[in-house]
Amino acid sequence: MKTKNIFKAVALAMMMPAMLLTTACSNDDDVANTSYITNKGYALPVTVNVTRQDDGATRASFDGSKLNFSAGDKLFVKGNHGTAGLFAGTLDYDAVSGKFSGTIYTKNSYDGTAAALFTSANTVRGTLLPNGYGSTGFLSINNNSTPDDATDDYVSTNFAKAIALTKNAAVEQLSWEQGNYSGSFLLQPRSAILNFTITGLAASTQVAVVFTSNNGTVNENVTTDALGNATFALGVSGGEGLHNCTLSVGGNPITLVSSSKTLTAGKIYNITRAAAPAPAAASLSELKTAINGGTDCSSYIGWEVNSAGAIAQSGISGTKIGYVAYVSTSDVDAGVSGSRILVIASADAAATTLTWGSQGTARGVEAVENANDLNGYSNTNTLQGYGSEAHPAACAAWNYSATIPSGGASPAHWFMPTKKQWENMLDAKGGAYIAMATAYGIEGNYWSSNEYFNGEDYSECKNWAWRLAPNSTIMNLMKSNALNVRSIFAY
Repeated sequence: MKTKNIFKAVALAMMMPAMLLTTACSNDDDVANTSYITNKGYALPVTVNVTRQDDGATRASFDGSKLNFSAGDKLFVKGNHGTAGLFAGTLDYDAVSGKFSGTIYTKNSYDGTAAALFTSANTVRGTLLPNGYGSTGFLSINNNSTPDDATDDYVSTNFAKAIALTKNAAVEQLSWEQGNYSGSFLLQPRSAILNFTITGLAASTQVAVVFTSNNGTVNENVTTDALGNATFALGVSGGEGLHNCTLSVGGNPITLVSSSKTLTAGKIYNITRAAAPAPAAASLSELKTAINGGTDCSSYIGWEVNSAGAIAQSGISGTKIGYVAYVSTSDVDAGVSGSRILVIASADAAATTLTWGSQGTARGVEAVENANDLNGYSNTNTLQGYGSEAHPAACAAWNYSATIPSGGASPAHWFMPTKKQWENMLDAKGGAYIAMATAYGIEGNYWSSNEYFNGEDYSECKNWAWRLAPNSTIMNLMKSNALNVRSIFAY
């Protein structure tokens, strides 16, 4: 029987670190499942220095191309060894000692030194994760057998590049690969860095960045400055064709290059482009088209809607019926097939508060993780079928008389939101009830079309239902209580 958590202290003497830089970002924890690490796998403490392969020079103070190693820098090491099996770990840089230190975890028990592990490994790679680099590197140590049997323990690793949100620290990814190890990790550039400045956007606004290359898609939000400029950086594999990459910022497609351009690892590319603002939608139909086209339409939340389907930020002409309360690229969130938008009525469905219904009967509209928690239309239709005496709130929501614009989701009808739909509309206003209250004129508690379900006992569905509360949460309440009712429709 193998014993877990075997520790061996190892110091590897090497040269002082050095390397190229580029720009900054945010840092994620590079070790996942840390709760397992204390009792699974085999731990081997490691202390190393790192040298840049091309000239071996120490990184200098930042001058636009080089930067000293700093606290927060990490070295992600992974590999495979004939005896130790898969191994991986994240080493942290210590500014005092000038070394990277941490723990390497191996699948199998290993009695050798870290130097021997690296030298005799079948494959090994050390990847620099500079401080502020928004990367994802995961170390998972799993056990498929009994707690006392380490035979089936295994280490799985994954590393992927992500976006840099600012430009004031290094984000260059440098790697060392098996083949040169002779007492030090020698790093060589693996990525090119794209420093973007996108102008012509709304000032001090969060915009969505979508960048696609052969390595996949990066989705991130960036906040523009007071001049409407978005600045961010991306690490892209060397050899990638920039002409094959796509970028959109705030829903605006950005032209990267007009001809072929191959990126060189270790190089920094400064790219400034002007965004052509997406045309403003003037109707629900145009808004839905923009959403389907991938445009970020979150800025339309709170716009007024009239009975003809026109929308305006304020002062809508004609008969105002409600407000754009939620937009989504998935009709699952809106709850009616083909819909992308939820519109909340501009007034309550009834002049007085109403009960959800009599207690003691479950109607099968409980809030569980299925379509019924998203489809308020289906729930409300079911409840109103029992009549206004049985379900006053649902009937009032269903019978709200304002005209619904044509051309939207089918069937088109007012209905009472589900718990999830209330949550989506609340989140669209920043999660604050007060923001919804100000925008839509709501006040007090509002029923949802879901019965309460605690995940275990369906008898709870007979007496309780969900409601939106002024403390910005969705809470359960006895069905016999009288609350406000507000209708919505999907478009």
